[in-house]
Amino acid sequence: MKPDLTRLLFACACAGMPAAGTAQNVQVRPVDLVQAVPLLTESGRAGYSRFLRIGIRPRAFALNMNGDWAWNAGESAVTDALARCEAHGLPCQLYAVDEEVVMPGFELGAPLRALGGTLVQGDPQ
Repeated sequence: MKPDLTRLLFACACAGMPAAGTAQNVQVRPVDLVQAVPLLTESGRAGYSRFLRIGIRPRAFALNMNGDWAWNAGESAVTDALARCEAHGLPCQLYAVDEEVVMPGFELGAPLRALGGTLVQGDPQ
């Protein structure tokens, strides 16, 4: 097996996605990877799961370095989510807006980020 293919299969397994050529052909989006959201407690992960089920767009999920979080949906989702999160006392950053992870470094989900970017950049090792 080629080293690049080995890294790809490992990345798919880490991300909870079936590897290419398996019987299942399910596409998992980074925004759907609840365990990839950094700093959250179990309560925060439950809140993020609720955020994912909301059908209203736009929607936004924000968090801070203490793991405090907030989400909102509707016309001013981004500003409202940030304001509610920052009410905990620290600056917050957007993690997801609608169907996209917008936090830098987490666009592909934390499991792929843990590979050091070699899979994305294609650097041989």
